Amino acid sequence: MTAKSKKESSVVKKTIRFILKFIAWFFVIFIAAILLYFLVYFILSRITVKAEKTNNPTIVVYLMNSGVHTDFVLPVNNEHVDWRSYFPIENTKEKDTSLRFIAIGWGDKDFYLNTPEWADLTLKTAVSAGLGLGTSAVHATYHASILKDRPTVKLTITINQYKRLIKYITGSLKFNKNKETIMLIPNFKNVLKKHDAYYDAKQSYSIILSCNTWINNGLKASGQKACVWTSLPQGILYQYGK
Repeated sequence: MTAKSKKESSVVKKTIRFILKFIAWFFVIFIAAILLYFLVYFILSRITVKAEKTNNPTIVVYLMNSGVHTDFVLPVNNEHVDWRSYFPIENTKEKDTSLRFIAIGWGDKDFYLNTPEWADLTLKTAVSAGLGLGTSAVHATYHASILKDRPTVKLTITINQYKRLIKYITGSLKFNKNKETIMLIPNFKNVLKKHDAYYDAKQSYSIILSCNTWINNGLKASGQKACVWTSLPQGILYQYGK
């Protein structure tokens, strides 16, 4: 082997060692970041933000967990707000005006509109949502009654607290020039069920601001018990003994 060949061989070996070392460190840092993320989640989700002390709470609202997602479940209308003015019944398939409750949640727009089932989740959608590269939507679903097949928390709040919750939810929505909410059309028909619709919203979903973070922030805004921060529903449910 000539001196030139030996030099070239040495360069190749050093390059390969560098690449392997880079890959090894990448995975070490990646795994460490994941562990740190869940450690921070666990600690902050266990620290309680206490509810306000109030007198005469009269309005009943609910938190409803659906696996990895949490919704506010509210009366469709009362003297303080008619949610049908923001989420028209006419935008749902069944257009059923007899339904008494509305579940409202927030999340990644691309995930909502392009992922009928978890099996349909693409790497692009997951990465975009996780890194906060996309936009968001509000999902509004009408119900005849409170669902019994999933963890649900009942809260009784004051009129002032409910008004603050209304302000928080409506403040997350985008409006057109006529001050109307903007309905979104899913790319897959089976995304929509009988009584729901999607609406354009502010902010971007990410691993820092998830659908459950949005709910937790809403609890804080309305003076309810919450945790310092959570990205998962278990953080919220823990605070309410679920």
